[in-house]
Amino acid sequence: MIAAVEAYLALRRAAGYSMRDADRILRSYGRFAHARRDRFVKVATIHAWAKRARSPERREALVRKAALLARHLHAEDPRHEIPSYRVFAADPFQRPEPFIFTHAQIVALIEAARRCPSHGDTYATLIGLLAATGMRISEALSLRVDDLTRDGLVIRETKCHKSRLVPLHASVERELVAFLKRRGRARCDRVFVGVNGDPLSYDRLKVWYRRFLAAIGLDYKQRPRPRLHCLRHTFAVRALEASDSTSVAEHELALSTYLGHATVASTYWYLEATPPLLTSIAERCATFARKSR
Repeated sequence: MIAAVEAYLALRRAAGYSMRDADRILRSYGRFAHARRDRFVKVATIHAWAKRARSPERREALVRKAALLARHLHAEDPRHEIPSYRVFAADPFQRPEPFIFTHAQIVALIEAARRCPSHGDTYATLIGLLAATGMRISEALSLRVDDLTRDGLVIRETKCHKSRLVPLHASVERELVAFLKRRGRARCDRVFVGVNGDPLSYDRLKVWYRRFLAAIGLDYKQRPRPRLHCLRHTFAVRALEASDSTSVAEHELALSTYLGHATVASTYWYLEATPPLLTSIAERCATFARKSR
């Protein structure tokens, strides 16, 4: 199964798909199926593999990823079984309520990361960059030293095959430059490196991130869950809160471009009705009502 997964991923990449998330997910399935000595895709194996995920929504999302592989293989050999959808959850893409960090929580999280005995400076700088820019985690981990320019960070070939320039606040730029000087030379040209100077892995980051949360009194399993990706939600919400209430539409368009979204509608996914936003809306409605009299 491992060879079949690799062949499928190579074909999809040749067709122009990035397959960054699918690489990790389907290789995980391939290793799981190989350990069970499966020669063909089996629905029972997919379900057993997907059940290891924490939430029903995540399990359903994994089944759907594996189903794409199964359909491809089934076209050439019907012995490959195709799983049905809606096995674990009705809608795996239902938006989970995001955790919106306060400024104090972000500061505490960065300080907790800085105290980490292994690469604390790296984790603290990375979390600070995510909070200050709203970048995707994959984008930050893929950053190369040459991507830091005088005009900002060059984000190359990310989601939807888009590249963009992310302007940085002067304080963020100073922190990144200082971090690279402290870090010194590494075996690769990535900004964030881990053990032995190799690129920092997402899996390793997740392990330490949950420890940082615990250190500041937050439980990763609480609801809403303070996921690492929630730093992107927090950035979007705080950016809109800080906008001029008379030009929200223009600000949303700029925010959408900054975050790397293809449409403004995609940015709506990251917004949350916080007290400051609702207060601003109420004030504008009151102003409109007074002018209409």
